[in-house]
Amino acid sequence: MTPSTRISRVSSALVLLTLSAGVMQAQPKGTIVASNMDAHTVTIVDVASARTLATIPVGQGPHEVAISPDGKQAVVAIYGNRNAIGNSLAVFDLTKPEATPRSVELGAGNQRPHGLAYLPDGKHLLVTGERAQRVLVVNLETQAIDSSMSTGQATTHMVSLTADGSHAYTTNIAAMSVSALDVKSRKVSAPYTIGVRVEGIAVMPNGKEVWVGGNESHLVYALDANTGAITHRIEGFGMPYRIGMTPNGRTAVISDPGSEKIHIADVATHAVRITIDVPPQSPADGSAARPASPQGVTISRDGAYAFVTLKAVAKVAVVDIARGEIVKTLTVGAGSDGVGYSPLVSGR
Repeated sequence: MTPSTRISRVSSALVLLTLSAGVMQAQPKGTIVASNMDAHTVTIVDVASARTLATIPVGQGPHEVAISPDGKQAVVAIYGNRNAIGNSLAVFDLTKPEATPRSVELGAGNQRPHGLAYLPDGKHLLVTGERAQRVLVVNLETQAIDSSMSTGQATTHMVSLTADGSHAYTTNIAAMSVSALDVKSRKVSAPYTIGVRVEGIAVMPNGKEVWVGGNESHLVYALDANTGAITHRIEGFGMPYRIGMTPNGRTAVISDPGSEKIHIADVATHAVRITIDVPPQSPADGSAARPASPQGVTISRDGAYAFVTLKAVAKVAVVDIARGEIVKTLTVGAGSDGVGYSPLVSGR
């Protein structure tokens, strides 16, 4: 063997080791929190190992999930169902995932809490009150309602917050509108009329644009955040149910249970880059494969992965955003709906 051949082989081996290390580093890590709407539980899962850290009973019909900025706390809205009307929040300590969550009662006047968003201080939380047509600011340390902002719009459902916490936007399903909130002044602007039933929502982190999904129009609408003007209509969806936005504001991930797809869109061009077909799957109980129904969406802090609940099969899909592929699924509970992501590893 000549010296040049040895060098070539050593170089090739180093390249392979480097590539292998890169692949290992790219594996998703952290913790997810999934609300199981039909099981009335919350499941906490270590992403890397797919190990269930805890499954904890909560009130009936848990829906959306929010994770604190430091990743140590999760809040789940106890919305209720046809048999019970919820009006509370379940607060989890993710450093002790098996611990019983605290309950924050919102009072009889704040029924059907749903959309959630932590303010940057990690102490205050925005909560939509669907029936009361308002957005609450809840102090999680004192468990008291700090203030309330009335949208005056029917079915104030989801909420999305800018990165600096200064502005928030809600979808008002029955009113077919979006409300813009100045969080610092606690003021609500006149609603942006969309004219169709919108539900999923995501604001760009810099606050320039708001994306909303039309459940029945099969479109995603991009709005000028300051004026509410519809600047783009993005086609190609069955039901764009939930929208997640990467922290850099460049990519949107849109669940589409109407077509059994997950769409990855480029925000700058307002175009879908990749569409992932979600195949029928068997639930963990071993029953027959069925359409998975991709619904809730959250994004990892580094923007590399999306986590999408597969409601009909009690799983969460882990999506590599750059590759546009489902790289693994995590088992949660029946009726998996909202989902949150924390960078904490194995509950630490």
